[in-house]
Amino acid sequence: MLTKDDIRRLLTKSETDAVEFKLAKGGVPASFWESYSAFANTDGGVIILGVKEDGGKHSVVGVANANKLVADVWNAANNPQRVSANVLFNHQVYKVDCQGKTLVVVEVPRAERTERPVYVGHDVFRGTFRRNGEGDYHCSKEAVEAMIRDKCPETADTCLMEDMTIADLNQESIARYRLIFGQSKPEHAWTRIPDDEFLVKIGAARKDTKGVVRPMLAGLICFGDFVTISNVLPNYFLDYREGVADGSRWTDRVAAHDATWSGNIIDFYFRIYDKVTSSVKVPFRLDERGLRINETKVHKALRELLANALIHADYHGRQGIVIEKRFRRLMFRNPGCLRMSKEAAIGGGRSDARNSRIFNIFALINIGERSGTGLSDIYSIWKEYGYEEPTITETYQPDQTTVTVQIELEEDAATPQENAGATQEKTGTTQEVAPKTGEVALKVAPKTGEVALKVAPKDGEATPKKVEEEVCQAVNAAFPTLRDGIAEKCAKMYVHMRDSGGSNSSLARELDIPLRSIIRYQEILKQAHVLEHVGPANGGVWKFLI
Repeated sequence: MLTKDDIRRLLTKSETDAVEFKLAKGGVPASFWESYSAFANTDGGVIILGVKEDGGKHSVVGVANANKLVADVWNAANNPQRVSANVLFNHQVYKVDCQGKTLVVVEVPRAERTERPVYVGHDVFRGTFRRNGEGDYHCSKEAVEAMIRDKCPETADTCLMEDMTIADLNQESIARYRLIFGQSKPEHAWTRIPDDEFLVKIGAARKDTKGVVRPMLAGLICFGDFVTISNVLPNYFLDYREGVADGSRWTDRVAAHDATWSGNIIDFYFRIYDKVTSSVKVPFRLDERGLRINETKVHKALRELLANALIHADYHGRQGIVIEKRFRRLMFRNPGCLRMSKEAAIGGGRSDARNSRIFNIFALINIGERSGTGLSDIYSIWKEYGYEEPTITETYQPDQTTVTVQIELEEDAATPQENAGATQEKTGTTQEVAPKTGEVALKVAPKTGEVALKVAPKDGEATPKKVEEEVCQAVNAAFPTLRDGIAEKCAKMYVHMRDSGGSNSSLARELDIPLRSIIRYQEILKQAHVLEHVGPANGGVWKFLI
């Protein structure tokens, strides 16, 4: 609940997307309900009654009878002749004393999709409003129809294509999907049934009243071709764009209207999902079989975002789906607004797919199968990795939802563990370990935070060239599939560490290698059993075994 101090602060600002001031001199003004509708259909907001606006400045004048005004708000909110739905809770209408006057505050929440559109009067198309920075505005017919579609218990993708048969779908796309389904569920009974029955089972088709199997809209979008889909959905469009940071050109592009492929969303997903994650860094880790693990939670989360953009799009909307990849940024834009508030979507736990059949078709091949945790996971994973917080933006006329995320590139990113190690290196405390023969002691200088490596001489040590050759051989023997040149770089760094010392950051400068690569090469050397670290991460010693 707003306090008088909160209201004082709001009075110093102009009206925003979330705040509306009204005089209410003669009772609840008619424009109150326009703002009520606008806030309920957008993202919620606060209406404060008893404030006068004059030349952009606001002054408190109060209301004559606050108790009666509160009662009038409740009576009208519960009157379907005045407004279509009461979205208010008891604690959201209250009085506040400010500057010796009494104000009435009404906190209007964002309405649930089953209540939208919230409209004034009897005509849904004339009485539906939304909010922007300039105030309340009438919704277009297109926006109202989109809210009505979302309100229906049956999602829009269940619509039967009564003039089509299974033959109108792209047979190669169906075959590819069935192959993927069979690989993920090799023993499933559906792998052995005919195509028409299979499409019915997965929710892509159903029989009409005459027993003819016809695709539903979900089946058309997932397995049709671009021309056939566009005949039903004129604004249907899929576009993946990859470009340089300044936006001057696209270096890669995949678009639905390209005649070289089908143009449906299943094929689109598999054509671009590697592109979406291709430049995201993969820390050097091995599984229990000694094979490199080639993806992280970030990779999986980005594919979940891609699937969500396709699953939750409003395909009747005026805009298409656009996935845009730039330097350290990925943007997922799809037509349609969120079906719940941002807070609820980020909080997770609620699954409310705009296209329930498309959701099922993806989930059957283990894509987008999570139950309402997609955005919640994105936020927690990005926080874990120390990335910039993702942003979710809803825009209207036409309705669109855009999710933008920061990505870290292979050459300059660090895992959460590496970030923690870097912090330890900067902030560690003084610690000395007496070096033994062939070992290096790490010492943190308390004034500069710099890690110093002190090299103890080895008895009868081999020449640097000989050591480098032996290390290279050991790394190649341990990791025969490493890219060309990695073993040599590891060996060169090993000799430099052994003979010259220096912190990881100084090694990076002197060898002209990214800090992230220094940490990776050290891990390779440890796995190859030529380098060993003894002691805590912010102290201890390096033990050179060759």
